[in-house]
Amino acid sequence: MLRNLMMVGLVVAGLGTIGAASTPNAGPGAGRWPGANTPLGRMITGNLGRLMVLRSELNLSDEQRSQVRDVLVRHRSEIVATVQAVRAKRLVLRDAVLAESADEAAIRAAAAELGEQIGDAAVKASKLKAQVAPILTDEQRALIVEFLADRDEAVDRFLEQAAAKR
Repeated sequence: MLRNLMMVGLVVAGLGTIGAASTPNAGPGAGRWPGANTPLGRMITGNLGRLMVLRSELNLSDEQRSQVRDVLVRHRSEIVATVQAVRAKRLVLRDAVLAESADEAAIRAAAAELGEQIGDAAVKASKLKAQVAPILTDEQRALIVEFLADRDEAVDRFLEQAAAKR
């Protein structure tokens, strides 16, 4: 279940950014999605690849999987409500940005509401993490920390490449 939630989050984030990364490409990786050989595309596919490696390296026991699943199932309705609330606020912001005539106050208000909702989601995620972390071994928690550091480095590389192309 934790894997599923992480995958859903990454897939949603990836799908949201693929459009920005998509450019015609006949070079290496041309058989994949159109933006795969762009800096953003490499960052997205790299993060997905790292997540799959993390999943394998965590090597959760059946008991750990069951315990993590139990935590997530107990909080399923809360998780769904949180994701729905963030999505609803994101759509309001998107609509404000794409409106026929830009209303800066409306955009800023929608962004503030989205930020507040993201903050609420982060607090809930932190509470879930506090319940899941004790299920994992020290080594498994260290692998997650390493994964997050690698992901941050990939984003930093993307930003450096994007800045260099200005």
